[in-house]
Parts: sequence; structure tokens; C-alpha cells
Amino acid sequence: MSLYDSTTLAGSSSGSSASSASKPVEIDGLLAGAGYKVRSSDLRHVAQRIERLETAMVNSPAELSQLASSDTVHYNPSNIASWVDSLLTESPKNEEMPEFMQIEFQIEDNDMEPEADRPEEAQLFLMHGGLGLTEPPKNEDWENAKEIYLVDNELSVLPENPRLVDLKRLFLNDCHRFMRLSPKVGELKQLEVLDLEGTEIMDLPQEIEKLTNVTCLEVSFYGYTNDGSQRVVQSNAVVPCGVISALSQLEELNIDVDPDDERWDACVEAIVNERNIPSLLHFRFTVGRHVKRIISRVPLDVEFELEQWERCLKYINGVGVPREIQNILQHATAFFLDRHATAKKLSNFGVQNMEKLKCLVLGECNEVQMIIDKEDDCNEIVSKSSSTEKIVLESLEYLYVYYMKSLRSIWEGSVQKNSLFLLKSLTLRTCPQLTTIFTQGLLANLCNLEELKVEDCPSIYSIVSCKISAELKTSDLLLNLKKISLHYMHGLVSISGGLHIAPKLEWLSFYNCPNLKNPLIDEVSTQDLKKIKGERSWWEALEWSNGCPGYLDEIFVPINI
Repeated sequence: MSLYDSTTLAGSSSGSSASSASKPVEIDGLLAGAGYKVRSSDLRHVAQRIERLETAMVNSPAELSQLASSDTVHYNPSNIASWVDSLLTESPKNEEMPEFMQIEFQIEDNDMEPEADRPEEAQLFLMHGGLGLTEPPKNEDWENAKEIYLVDNELSVLPENPRLVDLKRLFLNDCHRFMRLSPKVGELKQLEVLDLEGTEIMDLPQEIEKLTNVTCLEVSFYGYTNDGSQRVVQSNAVVPCGVISALSQLEELNIDVDPDDERWDACVEAIVNERNIPSLLHFRFTVGRHVKRIISRVPLDVEFELEQWERCLKYINGVGVPREIQNILQHATAFFLDRHATAKKLSNFGVQNMEKLKCLVLGECNEVQMIIDKEDDCNEIVSKSSSTEKIVLESLEYLYVYYMKSLRSIWEGSVQKNSLFLLKSLTLRTCPQLTTIFTQGLLANLCNLEELKVEDCPSIYSIVSCKISAELKTSDLLLNLKKISLHYMHGLVSISGGLHIAPKLEWLSFYNCPNLKNPLIDEVSTQDLKKIKGERSWWEALEWSNGCPGYLDEIFVPINI
């Protein structure tokens, strides 16, 4: 089992400003070129600095374009906020800048000291990321540093006795040859951030417990080589007993462990049941080597969605349902289940363990036939303490399912009232045997669903594939559904089987649905519809009884591929 944080800046947190969310393409290019990684708790500050960088680029694009190709980009600092600041401080002096730029410096970032007041700044940051270093920098280069970035290098060791009395942040992520952390690390009394994610270290030294100022700890353990042979290890536990509980200021904990390393079993339960760190807000659990995969089928926006949640469990290449996984799942707000070998339904993990889940991503679990099975005795849908039925996935807001070759349906059996009631986004991709999406019970519950995406599910002939009672036919269904995308649906003959749905629908997208020929206004509301996307040939072939209404022609946008 493991904790892993692989945040990518595909967007910004809900707290970012509007201008940050709509930053120009040039900003994305600069940031993507940096190979950055951002802590989820830092996203708000990053967004503010990106906004300043946007202003700088508008007023001085030539100078900042030159900076983008300089060594600053190749330093690849993990703290992107500092990197953006470095772009701004290395831009032309204030007297050479337009007046508007000077105003932005004063208004947008009042806590940033002028360059003249920071003569020793260069000495406070040691940045040598992505340079292929095999030896650490000289001892004298370390002495005054407060932040050290040595990411993506070939380092295997650090200086045995570095004089780093003021060091607050140490980033060694993606140094794949780095295998051992010296016990001397316990002398870094001021250290606040220690990032060892993507390294190959065997275990943490007991001396880590002395780092009582640490707020963020990220570490990857790999006890096995690619050929399966175990390396020489120094301890029978990857995390010594009591180390985590000693870090009283810890806010963010991310650990990545090879599931074949049995030493993890010796410490996982103690870590999961840790109750002595009230400051701990964020954790990432990944089980498996998802990060080592050459090709990932998980889109970047889905990866980013997972990273927005404070407590994320990732279970990769699993077999069975270990008790430790169930224990962690009880605390998780996001769950990523990828390439599980034996599970036939999500409810095998126990729906009673998923009460806090808000985000669920399932992929390439070839044996899974349904998400929830009402008749599954082991999922304890019926409460032991009450005769009333238990609400299932009551907190879930985001559900993304992809490449599930045996999936037949989302739900089997009766649906408890208010189950999936908070679901806002549902995506189903490449599920060749999926025939059922919405049953009558689900339709009645999904009052908050806002977006539905179904792609490459050729066995579906309608998103509503069940008999609907007369009472339900006269009710408004999917009240808040605003976006529907149906792509590569060769079997689709109807959107909702003649049932009128989505009174607030704003956006429709169709592609490669050759058998969908019924008029749209028979099934969905067009009162608030703002855009319909699809092939021109498909649109013109729709069988309207009285011709296509002119107002629909006006909002139709042809897809040209």
C-alpha cells in the first residue's frame, strides 16, 4: 500500500480567481515546460502568482519568453509558487517596466519584498533540478540554503554531514537512484517539507521522528527491483514504529509503497489508525506501481480531480480486498481503483466503508460486472443496528468509469432512497458490455446530476433502459442535468426511451451515433438549450415530423473531424 501525490496543474482550486482560471495558453506552456509538481494545499497561492505572471506577460512578453527558455525552467522546482516569483523578479527592472506592471506588483502581492531588499535571495535557494547530477553539490553550497531543489537527478547519496541549520524545504523527488536517507537527517531541526517521492529508498531512518517542524512528508519506497529480486534492506518496516506520530506538525502525508514489499504490513495498520496528529489534513494512498506505468489511460483532468480531495486512496494492480484497504477506505474522500484482478463489483469493498467518498474512479478492472449489487450480502447494505435500509454512496459527487470490459450495469436490484443523491458528474468510457445506465430507482435519486458523458459503449440503446411507472413518467427527472455527451454509441437508438428528461439542459454533443434518428425535442427539454454539437450529415438525417425548428438550427454546431 502507498500514499502518492502526483498533482498536475490542469486547473486550479475552487478558491482561485476568475482570471487565474482563464489564464492564456502562454501561461500553460510555461508551466508545463517546467515539469512542476504542486501541493494541493498550495494551489491558491500558485493561482495568485500565475495571475501576476499573466499580467507580466501581457506587458512584457518578449522578456518573459526569454526567461522561459533559460535555466530557470530547467531547475524544475517543486514549489512552483517560488518558480513563478523567480520569473517575475528576474524580469526587467521596475524603471523599465510599464507603469501598469508596477501597480500590479504593489496591489497583487503586497507580501513580496522588493528585489533590492533581498540581496541574499540567491543564496537561500539551491536549485539543480534535471541536470543529471551524480554527485551532490559541494558542502559550502548547502550551508546557507533554506530551500534545496535537486529533483530529477541521478543522485544516490547526499553529503554525510551537511551543515544545514536553516534548511526548511528539501526536494529530492524523481531521483530514482536515491536509495538511502542518512540518519543525519534528524539534525535538520528547521525542516518543514521533505519530498522523497519517486526515489528508491528502502526505509526511513528512526531519526525522522526528530523533525518536529515538518508539515509535509512525501516518500516512495521500492523494496524490489524490476526483475523481482529483493534489495538489501536495513529494517523490517519501511516506516519505524512511532515515527509518524512524533511529527506533531504534520499536515500532509504521502507514501508510495510496492505492494510486494511485505515490510509494509508491519506498519500500515499503525499509520492508518494514527490519531495523535490533529494537524494532519491531507493524505494520498496508492497501492501499486501506477506511477511507473508507461502509458496511462487516465486523462489529466481526471488525475487532477482526484488530487483535489484531501484524502485519496489509490489501489493499483490489487488482488482481493485486504482488511487494511477497507480500513483506509473508511477515511478516504477519493478512491481510485485501477486494474484490480479479482473484484466483481465495487460493493466487494463494503459500501459501509464508502460513506465519506466524494470522488470515485474505476478503470480496467476486467472482472467487475456491476458497481453496486443490492443482493450482495457482504456489502451490508441493510444496517445491523436497524431494520431500515442503509443509504449507499450518499456523499459521492464524481464518478468516472473507464475500460471495464465486463461491466453490465451500474446498479443491480432495488435502489435505496437518497443513494447517489449528491452525484453531479457521471462518465462512462469504453464499456463494451454495458447495457444499463439509469434504472427507475436511480432516475428518482439523481436530482443533482449536472453532467453525463457516455463514450464507446456500443451495447447501450438508451440511457434509460427500463420500464418506467406511470407516476414517474409524469414527474420531472434529472432536474439539474445540463450537459449530455454521447459519442461512439453505435447501438444508441434513443436518448431516454421516449421519457422526457432534463428540463434545464443547456448542452448536447453527439458523435458517431448512426442509429440515433429520433427528434431531440421528443425526449429532452430545449427551453434552455444553448448548443447542440454533432456531424452535419447526422443532423440533416434526423426524422422530424414537422421539420427541424429554426431555433435549433441556429444553435447547432457541426463537428468537423
